[in-house]
Amino acid sequence: MLRFSKSPFYLVSVPLIAMGAAFAAVGVSGQSAFGWTAAGLLMPGAVLLICGALRHRRQQQSRH
Repeated sequence: MLRFSKSPFYLVSVPLIAMGAAFAAVGVSGQSAFGWTAAGLLMPGAVLLICGALRHRRQQQSRH
C-alpha cells in the first residue's frame, strides 16, 4: 500500500464520493432530494480529495 493513501483526506473523501455517486444515480431517476444530497456529498468529497492531493504534492516537493 502506498504511503500517501493512508492520509486522512483520502480516507474520508473516497467514501463521500462513492456515496455521492450512488445518491446521484438515484437522483437522476427523478428523486430530487437524492440529487441535492448527492451534491452535498460530492462537493466536500472532491474538496478533501483535492486538498489531500495538494498536501501530498507539497510533501513530495519538500523531500527533494
